[in-house]
Amino acid sequence: MTWFTTKLFLRKSWTWFKHYWYVPVLVIYTIVVYVLSRKNTGTLKDVFETRKDSYEEQIKVLNDSHKKELEKKEELIRQYHDTIERLDHEYKKQKLELRDWEREKVKKIVEETHNDPKARVKRISEEFGFELVEILEEENEKNTAFIIKY
Repeated sequence: MTWFTTKLFLRKSWTWFKHYWYVPVLVIYTIVVYVLSRKNTGTLKDVFETRKDSYEEQIKVLNDSHKKELEKKEELIRQYHDTIERLDHEYKKQKLELRDWEREKVKKIVEETHNDPKARVKRISEEFGFELVEILEEENEKNTAFIIKY
């Protein structure tokens, strides 16, 4: 009885192995890789730590870049509001009112000249027909005021 049972078992095993040959191969491959890499675990650990540090550094750079972009955007918005406030003030002195299309024009000028305040003042004065007058408020500090000319 034992011989027949063994023979049946071997036939079933061979049939299973023909259909699922990749399972034992994968198990043997995993064992071989484990045995060989067991000697170099320190090196693999160093590689993973280096990759982790690199990933964290890249995330930090992306976060810093995003923060700078937000700061630039906030600065542009602040410059726009300051410019609109100054124009409103000058218009009110002359009993005029700033229109929506003029506000849009100022917004466009502020976006285009966000790094150059002098160019911004010059373009606004040209677009709206202002005469530029420099006012000394304190020592070595100049401010520019708009005066509407007719």
